[in-house]
Amino acid sequence: MKYKIALFQGDGVGPELIAEGMKVIEKASELDKFGIEWIDYPHGAEHYNETKELPGEKLLKDIKASCNAIYCGTFDKINGDSKANIPNLIKDYFEQSISLRPIRLLPSVDSPLVGKTSEDIDFVIIRENSEDFYVGAAGRAKSGKNKNQLSINNSTLKIRLGMDIESKGSEIAYQLGVISKKGCERIIKYAFEYAKGNDIKKITSVDKANLLEFYNFWRECLEKVAKDYHDIQYECNLANSAIMGLIRQPEKYKMIVAPNLIGDILSELGTMLQGGIAFGARGNINPEGLSMFEPIHGSASKLKGQGIISPIATIWAGALMLENIGQRKSGELIMKAIAAVLKEGKTRTQELDGSNTTSEMGDAIADKFVEMHE
Repeated sequence: MKYKIALFQGDGVGPELIAEGMKVIEKASELDKFGIEWIDYPHGAEHYNETKELPGEKLLKDIKASCNAIYCGTFDKINGDSKANIPNLIKDYFEQSISLRPIRLLPSVDSPLVGKTSEDIDFVIIRENSEDFYVGAAGRAKSGKNKNQLSINNSTLKIRLGMDIESKGSEIAYQLGVISKKGCERIIKYAFEYAKGNDIKKITSVDKANLLEFYNFWRECLEKVAKDYHDIQYECNLANSAIMGLIRQPEKYKMIVAPNLIGDILSELGTMLQGGIAFGARGNINPEGLSMFEPIHGSASKLKGQGIISPIATIWAGALMLENIGQRKSGELIMKAIAAVLKEGKTRTQELDGSNTTSEMGDAIADKFVEMHE
């Protein structure tokens, strides 16, 4: 089997990190007998500043028609807009409605939770990625009578809202959260299927249904989907309780599924529990289409070319990608190789108080993959 992978190396240290991810993936493809063809695209903020070019409709259609996945490095904002970057453009175009965030404390990595080990912090967060308070339904109204039209158009929501607002004495700002039955059931079903495929016996749904009424709609969808999965337990936690639980007893959690805003907050908490952004990888998933895989950290443009940034998050994202396209054995062995290198402690980059380079860490993981391969 040969896979075509759309490659966006990105800005700053992105190309340095992607090179290490490619190194490990190519070693896996050699030993596990599958082919990899990289289709390299130059787009990022640096490319945009030089050419004013973003990935256009034709390019994205070509990727959709020919590629099996998208692998990304790190990116700067375009024109200083936090929402304007290549991953967001890709996520929206390919309707990647699910964020998959594995949270695992790797060996010899310190967590802020004293006494917790890799046995205690090992769970996955599945976050809805396109609805809730992030649909862009926002505005302001000055004191007096105001009219506003809001439009939401994505894979699950096609809505126009007419706003008649009368504000007395003060300007106001508003942000509307919207969730759909289709969007809720889609991510909840994905969570149960993921649990089924990974031998996870319990799912924790996290919301704020006690204060935000529309999350009761989320719970109704959860209960409906859960009826088809009798072997998997589920529970509902309020966000307050889940945050305290993750700090007090992270070992209780194996999978969390949550709406967009709450899932976002929990993902950031999980990142710190696992030792920080250097170890964070994400899959932006379209269960029926093309998915994208990336490290969660930024481009560190000031450190570009110094070869001191850890490639672990990018290599981890590559392992997620291999599992997603059907090479689960390779993906799992890459993760075992990362853990083994860290446990040995011979190769440590700057964030681990070591002096090894980006490429030396990539070499160590690739070599360990070969050593551990059957």
